[in-house]
Amino acid sequence: MLVSKTALAGIAAIAGMGFLALSASAQAAASSTTKECSAQYKAAKKAGTLNGQKWPQFLSDCSAKMKADDSSATDTSSKSKKTTKSEDAMAPKATEAKETKETKTTKEAKSSDHRTTQQICSEQYKAAKSAGTLGGKKWSQFYSDCAADIRNDKSDATETPDEPKAEKTATTKSAASTVDKNGKPLTPGQIAFRQRIHECSVEWQRDKAANKLKGQKWPQYWSACNTRLKKED
Repeated sequence: MLVSKTALAGIAAIAGMGFLALSASAQAAASSTTKECSAQYKAAKKAGTLNGQKWPQFLSDCSAKMKADDSSATDTSSKSKKTTKSEDAMAPKATEAKETKETKTTKEAKSSDHRTTQQICSEQYKAAKSAGTLGGKKWSQFYSDCAADIRNDKSDATETPDEPKAEKTATTKSAASTVDKNGKPLTPGQIAFRQRIHECSVEWQRDKAANKLKGQKWPQYWSACNTRLKKED
């Protein structure tokens, strides 16, 4: 297939424009490097730190260093973006609260309305994110701190809750409070402790009504129930 001289001329013109654009960009970068290195050369000369280097050698070394710094900055930026995406992917989403019917049935068979450490921390993370109090923490760090607080909380070692009364545990749908009686936010460990009290209270009333206590008193029942729920986490 023959190509007309006009078409060839047009292609050549476009290629030429692209070359000129690239050339101009390269020249601008080189000019910026030379200008920066010139300033550094003058400063080193004034400070007496050239160590015998002449301008050509100084320019060569300076240009190589600036190029290396630019590459390092690009790599760091790329890694930072990948890390952020990875952290975001690990963060709890609103859909995490949704469970299959089979999973719900299994959990309810073990205990009433049980919430694991991950679920409690996920709720705390979402609340802190909504309130703007994360302090720059990503999900992985937040969860690590939250889980450690729950794991190290000793509330149940020093406090045995009062025997539950029927009117206070009539429903299994209520969740443990996230603030104390004065409105002060509770720690994840305190929330988990109150959640276990709620769950064991519901189970106590259920087993008591069904005559399944087998002579156990509340303190013994609470101790066994509390230990089991901590293992379920």
